[in-house]
Amino acid sequence: LPQIGQVTVLGMAVLFAFLGAQNTAMSIFREKKIGSFRRLLAAPLSKAALLVGKLLPNMILSLVQITVILFTGGFVIQSVGLAPLNLASDPLALVVISLAVALCSTCLGIFIAAIAKTENQVSGLGSVLLFVAGLLAGSFIPLFMFPEGLQNFARIVPHYWANQAYSGLVFRGQGRADLWVDILALLAFALAFFGVGLWKFKFD
Repeated sequence: LPQIGQVTVLGMAVLFAFLGAQNTAMSIFREKKIGSFRRLLAAPLSKAALLVGKLLPNMILSLVQITVILFTGGFVIQSVGLAPLNLASDPLALVVISLAVALCSTCLGIFIAAIAKTENQVSGLGSVLLFVAGLLAGSFIPLFMFPEGLQNFARIVPHYWANQAYSGLVFRGQGRADLWVDILALLAFALAFFGVGLWKFKFD
């Protein structure tokens, strides 16, 4: 059975990856506020391309954060007597899941930046949505401890699918062939967040 330290590391990896959406939203909102997007509109680029350009650096930062936390869980926690995560069962699946999580988180940041009207709204909305979603999806408390109805309800947030993908890989020994539903769900959330963000975002 998974130990509490292992479950906590995976939950924190997902939680902090998605908390990065708030930083993405804030950086985009501030650039819009100082007029960066207005100036970039003069370039021969589509609005989607402009947002993708802002998405990539934040996605890389999210990947670095995920890597640091998983490295800690795979190697460093042994030094304090905790069982390490088994991250070697399907390394390619681990990379694909992490890419999907980072992309989904960054697209969520674009969504938050698009619907928020002020920096306070970015901060408040981001914190509430992301912490509640993390709690609901099992990043703080293992999902199997929740009532069945609440476990099913958790499917409405991307954190759930990220937690399921990492848990399936690390604890249940599943590979890419078994985790495609979780990965596709994360990509679907990312597409939806980016699509709504592009539609609602005010570039000037």
